[in-house]
Amino acid sequence: MKYRKYNHRLAKCYSAVLMDVLDSMNVRRQCLEPRIRPLVPAMKTWGEAVTLRLDAVTDVPARPYQLEMELIDDLKEGQVIVAQCNAKDLVAFWGGLLSNAAVGRKAAGVITDGGVRDYQEIVALNFPTFAAGLTPYDSLGRVDGTARDVPVTCGGVRVCPGDLVFGDVDGIVVVPQDIVAEVVAKAWEKVKGESTVREELRSGASVVATFRKYGIL
Repeated sequence: MKYRKYNHRLAKCYSAVLMDVLDSMNVRRQCLEPRIRPLVPAMKTWGEAVTLRLDAVTDVPARPYQLEMELIDDLKEGQVIVAQCNAKDLVAFWGGLLSNAAVGRKAAGVITDGGVRDYQEIVALNFPTFAAGLTPYDSLGRVDGTARDVPVTCGGVRVCPGDLVFGDVDGIVVVPQDIVAEVVAKAWEKVKGESTVREELRSGASVVATFRKYGIL
């Protein structure tokens, strides 16, 4: 698990604080499009990105699902699948059976700008799943995996294998792997600072004075 040492801090972080830190570092275009949502609001995921690109097809390939199956078989604990789905219409490359396989490998979640299906099964598994929508349409004969472990553009953001991805109900943030340590450290300090500010504001302190004191809002 590449980012195991950050788990105790990331568990208390949220997408907004990570994006605030990235903004402060002038790394500003790191949030996936807001159409990509968790299946249920409580779902939260973070971990090392494992990437997959799917492209539109018009016929059933000779070896359908091959790249997707190989990627899932190779999953390691704590990894998050990030899939770019270049389909004409919303189709589901992900569903209940693949979620069971991912859970069996202790993967941390899946993020796609395509669709998913088998909502009830995935929610019952509590497997963090972020997608552009739900659809009964299978990917078979509509899209197929064309590349894995390569940079992809998912939800308008470039994601490289090994980047840290973090998703919650507010959105999904991509942290380039070369700045993960710095971003997590700064995010942790901001989380602690926001806790102090939150208590003071709740007790009736002036917003202006509190911002002047802490520089946090």
